[in-house]
Amino acid sequence: MTKLHLLAAPLVAMMTPVLSQPAQAGEADRMLTADQISSDVALARESYERIHPGYDRHTDRAQLDAAWDSLVARAKATHGMTVGEFYIELQKVLTLIRCDHTKVELPAALRKERNAVPVYLPFRWTLIEDRAIVTIPGTSGLQRGDELLEIDGRPIAEMIAEVRPLIPVDGFTGWSNRGGVSESLEFAGGAVDHFGALLWDIQPRTGVKIARPDGSGHELAMDRTTLDQWSAIPEQAGQSLGRNFPDTVTYERLNDRVSYLRVDSFVNYRNPVKPGTIYDPIFDSMAAEERDVLILDLRNNGGGSTDAKNGLVTRLFDEKLMAMDDAYMVTLDHKGLEEHLWTWDKRAINPNPLGFRKNANGTYSLRPMFEDNLKTIAPKENVFKGKLIVLTSDENSSGSTHLLGLFQRKDRALLVGEKTGGSPDGATAGLLFFLTLPESGIRARVPTIRYSADMGQDYVPGTGVTPDVLVERSVADFRAGRDPALEQARALAGVR
Repeated sequence: MTKLHLLAAPLVAMMTPVLSQPAQAGEADRMLTADQISSDVALARESYERIHPGYDRHTDRAQLDAAWDSLVARAKATHGMTVGEFYIELQKVLTLIRCDHTKVELPAALRKERNAVPVYLPFRWTLIEDRAIVTIPGTSGLQRGDELLEIDGRPIAEMIAEVRPLIPVDGFTGWSNRGGVSESLEFAGGAVDHFGALLWDIQPRTGVKIARPDGSGHELAMDRTTLDQWSAIPEQAGQSLGRNFPDTVTYERLNDRVSYLRVDSFVNYRNPVKPGTIYDPIFDSMAAEERDVLILDLRNNGGGSTDAKNGLVTRLFDEKLMAMDDAYMVTLDHKGLEEHLWTWDKRAINPNPLGFRKNANGTYSLRPMFEDNLKTIAPKENVFKGKLIVLTSDENSSGSTHLLGLFQRKDRALLVGEKTGGSPDGATAGLLFFLTLPESGIRARVPTIRYSADMGQDYVPGTGVTPDVLVERSVADFRAGRDPALEQARALAGVR
């Protein structure tokens, strides 16, 4: 874990037509004047331009300038906006930066309302082949595998198309926002619920139109839930979205020579443990049993803490190496912004220059003693030297994509599964600043560190990791309980 940070890693009666204004009253409808919006935009714009180390990495600065100007112009033309409207418009600007760690959070008052006003669908669903498929029915009366067609008379495809551009991704990995459409702790609910409560008329009673796997159509009415109730739905199936690293590691012996290790999260800062306490019993047993093939399943892993990620590195690479080549900030000067910034390590707001090396281009590289990703990582005694097959998915980002990129550039593993999100050549992440905009109360995340790693001449920046063996899951696979990527990995490992 780095010394400065923890790598960061969610209607009226049935089928009633959607109205143009949201029914939710309160903070979302509080009006902001054009001058208030102009003031908040000026602060946000200066902060991102000065601090964000990937501000114009994937988007031309002139396009960003035009987006900021357009937001202010719209506010003046409409004589202000509501907090909810401004939240949506600000998110549109920030997604242009093309950084998964760059986003806005609901104002505290509005987030509190989300636990008083039920705006969330009472079930879980996901996108498979661009179709909305129910995964955990909860108390909705739906069935696993049902396909959502409409919500209160609005086609689900239209709803997804409206919110999908509001979900940030690294670079040009647009496919990787699939999961965030339906469920995301980052946005306190999937994008359809989270942004939909501000875009559409959302009432406590909702109606959905579905198609069953047998092709029959049905319409059901149900009560929406609060944020806390929605967050608890996965717990009913043992699939909490907010689980910590030590709770997400599972190990299985597939036969006398092949093992399966699943790590669903590297988040090790809410309830931290020493990674060795989790990994060592597993790798010690594999060494003792002389196992020579490991299937590592990282498909549900969106990243997290450096120590949990590097704990795997030390047990899967039989060589000394560094996870990243560089980690740098674009400025150490935050004067004029300090009162609006918060972070978990206050030293970062006024950093000691001795912790950095100034580069010729004006940036400041962290010295290795302050950044674990720049330290030489040595293999453990129980390092696994056998054949490694790693499962990937579009859920991978941040730290998990860093690790997948390391596997690829060191030619250490065979990658099987889906194209990933994230930036294997280095994300703009690390320690985050939380910028509070005083007029609206909206809080925005501002990454401070950019990592870099040489992925070779063949890598196209901003495209994530493409596995060696591409395997995608179909709706038919899901409904039948088939896992084609794991089946492919087992076949490659010689397991029937």
